Amino acid sequence: MSTRSSSRMRIDRVEVRVLSTRYETEFRNPHQQFPGKHAVLVFVSTDAGVVGVGESWCDGGDPDSVVTIIESDLAPRVIGASVSEPERIWRSMMATGVMSLKGSALYAAASGVDIAIWDAWARTLRQPLHRLLGGHSTAVPVYGSAGLYAEGYTPESLASDMAAAIDRGCCGAKIKVAGATLEEDVERAGAVRGALGPGPRLMVDALFKPGVADAIRLGRAIAPFDVYFYEAPTELRDLSGWRTIRRDTGIALSGPEVAAGLDRYREFLRKEVVDYLQADAIICGGVTELPRIAALGRAFRKPLTYHASGSAVALAANAQVAAAFAGADSIEMHLLHQALFERLWDAGWRIENGALVVPEIPGIGVEITPDSPLLNGSAAGD
Repeated sequence: MSTRSSSRMRIDRVEVRVLSTRYETEFRNPHQQFPGKHAVLVFVSTDAGVVGVGESWCDGGDPDSVVTIIESDLAPRVIGASVSEPERIWRSMMATGVMSLKGSALYAAASGVDIAIWDAWARTLRQPLHRLLGGHSTAVPVYGSAGLYAEGYTPESLASDMAAAIDRGCCGAKIKVAGATLEEDVERAGAVRGALGPGPRLMVDALFKPGVADAIRLGRAIAPFDVYFYEAPTELRDLSGWRTIRRDTGIALSGPEVAAGLDRYREFLRKEVVDYLQADAIICGGVTELPRIAALGRAFRKPLTYHASGSAVALAANAQVAAAFAGADSIEMHLLHQALFERLWDAGWRIENGALVVPEIPGIGVEITPDSPLLNGSAAGD
């Protein structure tokens, strides 16, 4: 490649936008109310005019905390770098955490920048990201996810919504548990299984809420409904508790979902506490780190199920990696958090025979620009 062409791949601008969505019905999970949802979107522009987009996880706090890390700590290390060197840029970004306490927030912030860089690089090469990474497949099993709680949201309403996901083509459905009484959760799970019938997968997500004893009682009570996996059954760091739950319920466990850093995933695998490894590109370190987690799972013979509970950018980024490599069990498609999802369907994404089909278009497959009237934010560069 000539010096001239290489110079036209330099990153000259990093822009951050916050996309905010309000919901008509205030749903809740076992931990918090959901009056709305924020998505931190990151845009990386090259001097050739190519723009890539990524997303950073920001749940559990003000999105500005993640925005500040991107703008103050990461953007100065990214601007001027070649978009063709995502691994080198990733390591430079992570180096900002060596003597700090940014921890998981740094991984989330770097995830959005990293995804945007890979999107811009794939667009520069006019390749779909899944082909650039490995090209294993163009389809990933997809399940519908929500099953939240709300005032007046009956088990019958929940069951109808989950059945609609199957009618749309999903391979299964996932609902929240541990946000109500044991009796209510059992009624909800039973109603959903009844609506789905015996074929589709039924997953449950306790969102790290129950103690070990309560998690076991819940698991045993819902086991007759043929639960495919039990996600986040107890506190994230209590691995001995996870092992006890796995042994005493006989249900496959999935996690850790919100962990940051390869060592954390290795710990879950070495201690044999999960049957399905779970990770998310917008949390774990982006497109650069996620394939390493997938490879680690394959080394331990544990399939990876891809968490995706953000905007269309999050779903697309995870799906691109899932399609690129062997060992993907499934990907989550949220039925409530669907910001920008119309951009997916307009671009040719579709659900077919239980799988999300990835279109053959450059980049991650989402068209959104930083000047969209939907977005608010700031920029660094020039």
